[in-house]
Amino acid sequence: MTKITQKLLTEEMIPIAHINKIKSGALDKLNITIDGYNAQCFIAERLGSDKIVILFEKEHPKYGDSFTTKYFQFKKPGEMIWGHEQKVIIIEIA
Repeated sequence: MTKITQKLLTEEMIPIAHINKIKSGALDKLNITIDGYNAQCFIAERLGSDKIVILFEKEHPKYGDSFTTKYFQFKKPGEMIWGHEQKVIIIEIA
């Protein structure tokens, strides 16, 4: 029997885009999936607080073409808690 494993995202896996890289467009991005939708993500380094940026290949029905928030945390692998209402997005490595 073949063992199926999922690689669940943790914050430490996400590349950090320093402000100079964002301006030049030379970004490292991580391939992920959310609800079966392929996307790429990175953390944009900002003064005061960083934010996570998720860019979908095809429009996600709930999040659109992209999703960005500075209110995020990972308490468990694969579960990103975001916003003031503590909503959860399940994220896997593609």
